[in-house]
Amino acid sequence: MIPLFAVQKLSPLAPSPDWSRLDQFQETITRDEFVQLINTLYSPSGSFWRYTIINGNEVTIYSDTEHNELLYRLRLAPDPESQVPLKANWVSNIKTRGEEPIETKPLKGLIICLDPGHIGGKWAKMEERFFQIGSDPPVIEAELNMNVCKRAAKLLEAAGAKVVWTKKDYEPVTELRPANLRKDAIALLFPFENQDNLPYRFSDEIEKKISLTAERLFYRNAEIRARAELVDRLRPDITICVHFNADKWSEHPTREELVPKSKLVVFVNGNYSEEELVFDDQKWDMLYKLLSRTALPELEISEAVAKEMEVVWNFPPETYTHWSAAYKVGKSPYVFARNLLANRIYHSPVVFIEGPYMNSVDSYDRIIAGDYDGNKNINGKSVKSIFVEYAEIITQGIISWATSKQGIVVQE
Repeated sequence: MIPLFAVQKLSPLAPSPDWSRLDQFQETITRDEFVQLINTLYSPSGSFWRYTIINGNEVTIYSDTEHNELLYRLRLAPDPESQVPLKANWVSNIKTRGEEPIETKPLKGLIICLDPGHIGGKWAKMEERFFQIGSDPPVIEAELNMNVCKRAAKLLEAAGAKVVWTKKDYEPVTELRPANLRKDAIALLFPFENQDNLPYRFSDEIEKKISLTAERLFYRNAEIRARAELVDRLRPDITICVHFNADKWSEHPTREELVPKSKLVVFVNGNYSEEELVFDDQKWDMLYKLLSRTALPELEISEAVAKEMEVVWNFPPETYTHWSAAYKVGKSPYVFARNLLANRIYHSPVVFIEGPYMNSVDSYDRIIAGDYDGNKNINGKSVKSIFVEYAEIITQGIISWATSKQGIVVQE
């Protein structure tokens, strides 16, 4: 069977979008708000408008820029008074908290999903999320992310939140494996060829590319899509994607190559590029995120978390001066819009956090020291576990946001 994305305009492993699922959003947004969100967050380059015709209070979305292949028609409300209420509004009034004082349980009523980045275990080297300097303990990003999430879960629950997870171990969520994705890899590498006429066996060089592509489809696509299905079933109010970052360095690093200082960033969904909007599933994903109004809580929570990161770690923000995939949004210098698969297809407000560099002077020794309670002397300073600090930053950021609102994220 030829993979679906090889014959349709779909991203790798993406299902064909069900456009009727957007019917629930008909007339739930005004033209002014729709245009403002597209221009300032979701498609600041203007690429989305190449696939649409907006006529009065109706937006017609096409698969192609020549407007020959109709996908969907969205009706906009002519004014705020005419808007149809959203069935699931991510920002609504605080639920009744019973007898618990808000000061002791500020997150009561919230369902928070923790998404520890990457798979880890025997897959860590395949994911390219593993390095080791000499005889130092290996740095495996999935384990670092899991350490943070375990600490954060306890703190969030203590603050009243219900915590759910996309994964709690170092096994894939997806049932697929690279061997299952060979045909998909071939279709991705040879998109303009007749798939049925391609040879079963290629040269060693091409076979290596096919194998590598199948592996990347496994851990970059199939794994995230399997987690997205879980998020849809769990229906969290907020999903927190936890990662550590790294700067570029050599294949066989040494301590001398550690970069001098970490930089920090938090991503919200947005900034869909022209190359991405070629795919019909990404048009659908973008519209679902926009119309379900995840933008405001994503931005507000991201800014609250970023403020805590700045206070605790005092590392500078990323700048991305020469990288168009990230687009500066909001008031915080640490928050950028980016179209990552996770923050695109997880159907909840998603805060995607990149922690300190794993290969920086300021963090490396704290990372290889592992997780611990209390303080340790590391390089002449008495410090908490970096994983505890990260978890406290996440928790305090969410608490600061929730307690500053008249309402919090609650699904009815």
